[in-house]
Amino acid sequence: MSVRAAAAPQRPTNSWLAGHLRELAARLELVGTPHAPRAYRRAAESIEQRPTSVAEIREKEGQVGLEKLPGIGSHIARTLCELIDTGRSARLERLRRQVPVDLMELLAVDGVGIKTVRSLWEHLDVRGVEDLERALEEERVRGLPGFGPRREARLHEALRARQDGKPRVPLAWAGGIARRLRSHVARQPGVVECVVAGSIRRGRERVGDIDIVAASRDAEAAAQRLLELPEVDYVYSHGPQRVSVRLRVGLDVDMRIVAPESFGAALLYFTGSRQHTLGLRRLAQAQGLRLNEYGLFRDRRRIAGTTEEEVYAALSLPYIPPEARLGGTEIRDALRHHQADS
Repeated sequence: MSVRAAAAPQRPTNSWLAGHLRELAARLELVGTPHAPRAYRRAAESIEQRPTSVAEIREKEGQVGLEKLPGIGSHIARTLCELIDTGRSARLERLRRQVPVDLMELLAVDGVGIKTVRSLWEHLDVRGVEDLERALEEERVRGLPGFGPRREARLHEALRARQDGKPRVPLAWAGGIARRLRSHVARQPGVVECVVAGSIRRGRERVGDIDIVAASRDAEAAAQRLLELPEVDYVYSHGPQRVSVRLRVGLDVDMRIVAPESFGAALLYFTGSRQHTLGLRRLAQAQGLRLNEYGLFRDRRRIAGTTEEEVYAALSLPYIPPEARLGGTEIRDALRHHQADS
């Protein structure tokens, strides 16, 4: 689910191969496999330190040539051959399905290790950084064994530092790229809605990445539509509902794929701002409801979610345009106006 190449490259770089071995090591450790993680990490270090191309060795000498490299046994050599020849690893993909978390993304957060990821996933269904942010906002993390307000605060700080360190680019430039990507995905048969979300939709002057929300009954086909683009340089994650990639121009793209009946709720959630959506969730809770990216629910029954307007109306709010979703007083003001009109 995390960190792999966009497609099988003609000649994968040593760092590309090492990244896959490191993810294999981390995922094997996550599921409790002994010994193998250490071997994969040693192999990754050996490959990264080599001045010559491992893929070229494979081309010239075959698997036998790889087995001659320090720290590379026959099993890891077979894995490398598979990665070089096909751009994928069947074992890695099985592990991604077994524990469907964006593991390498979570491990990149300061203070998060394998045990933390396992606990967050098993107890709170945290599968990525956004899920972690939400769990922290709702103060659910502090209830886990070994966690508390102090560690919760450290995770908050780590996430803020991660966000602050992301370079931001002009809206006009990122918006043009985003519209081309959206148009390409929208032409995929089965995609019924596709909208650019995030800070681009909110009209921020500078943005850090591109967010796209698509509604489709065939999520895999919609995901492949994005992955096939030559602009895609690297795939961070590829799951049944999310594709996260890096473009050759350096921008990250995060595409969420949902069922049509959840499209409005997903668009609302992934448009942000985070404080605005948090305010909406709190308003829903006050009304005995539950709001997430799949819809607005009363108990287990979805009562809204197909469109944003439907969600706002079910919360007794007028529609709030994306550029006004700042996380300030807009929800309170909208409630006051709605009550006055009533």
